[in-house]
Amino acid sequence: MRYLSSAFVGLCALGLVGCQPPATATAAPQHTLSVSGSASVEAVPDRVQLSLNVERMGMDIPALKSEVDGITRTLLQQLSELGVEETKIQSHAIRVYPQHRYSDGEQKLIGYQVNRRMIIDFDDANQHSGFLEFALNNGVQRVDEPVYQLSNADALYQQALTQAIAAARSKAEQMAAAAGVEISGVHSLQENSQQAPMVRYRVAEASMADSVSLPGQQRVEATVSMVFTLTGQN
Repeated sequence: MRYLSSAFVGLCALGLVGCQPPATATAAPQHTLSVSGSASVEAVPDRVQLSLNVERMGMDIPALKSEVDGITRTLLQQLSELGVEETKIQSHAIRVYPQHRYSDGEQKLIGYQVNRRMIIDFDDANQHSGFLEFALNNGVQRVDEPVYQLSNADALYQQALTQAIAAARSKAEQMAAAAGVEISGVHSLQENSQQAPMVRYRVAEASMADSVSLPGQQRVEATVSMVFTLTGQN
């Protein structure tokens, strides 16, 4: 009787094994197509940042500081009259630099340079040329190259990004059609560019220029990488 029970259990086990569903087949590999797309948008900058140095050289540091302070006050007054807000002006603390000269192998003090650096952000790019001329006529001797900026750089970048995605899709559709397949979806999308606009200056014709200081144009570029899934392939 004990042997019979064991045989019966064995038969039941075999029956259960035979009733198990077949193992799931490995999914077929997904066919994809990788492409990149890029686009750019150009615009004339409407903001400018101007950096200048108010500096004097000599031996009398207090007198030099007083002169630099006087020039600075004149510049700040002019900026106020132009309507430039104080939050747009950086007027750094005065710095004093000893000036030396080597003579007969010996270092000799020949004076001091008293310097104050100023950085002004003009929301109206047209204001900076007039102020620059005023500054040079009122004691400023050293000015850095102006930095032109776009106030709507973020919006322009989003526009370029949208166009880059459309360019990538168009390229993928053309390649898929040539290969006899179709695009069924987007597998992945990666942004490769940075939002900081890349500057490209375009020289204007002299006959069209109202000023000798021209901002040219800034180009905002965007680049993406996309992977599309395909159907219709054997």
